[in-house]
Amino acid sequence: MTFKERQALRKQATIELNLGNIGEYEKLMRKAREANPNYETPLEKVWGSANAIVVDRRKVVKKLVEAGYDNKEIITKCGVTDTTIRKDIRILKEIGTIKDKQEIS
Repeated sequence: MTFKERQALRKQATIELNLGNIGEYEKLMRKAREANPNYETPLEKVWGSANAIVVDRRKVVKKLVEAGYDNKEIITKCGVTDTTIRKDIRILKEIGTIKDKQEIS
């Protein structure tokens, strides 16, 4: 979807809002946002997910990694599988939320 098409959706959404159709407004605005290929929510930019449960877990993982815990200790504290923890750590490193031990030295 091109920029002009997204702008037209936003304009139509504003008209719907002025008419009092909040549900239609939200639907059109969501469609315009999601059509933008570079759109990311603030949570996705920092934590790699918009899911609240995943974001909370990754915050805990970040704190534990920075405190020097190893993967087995993190797994027991978070109560999830080792695959999930490794994926969380990998994603947080890719995004830059946590630094590699080699990068810190």
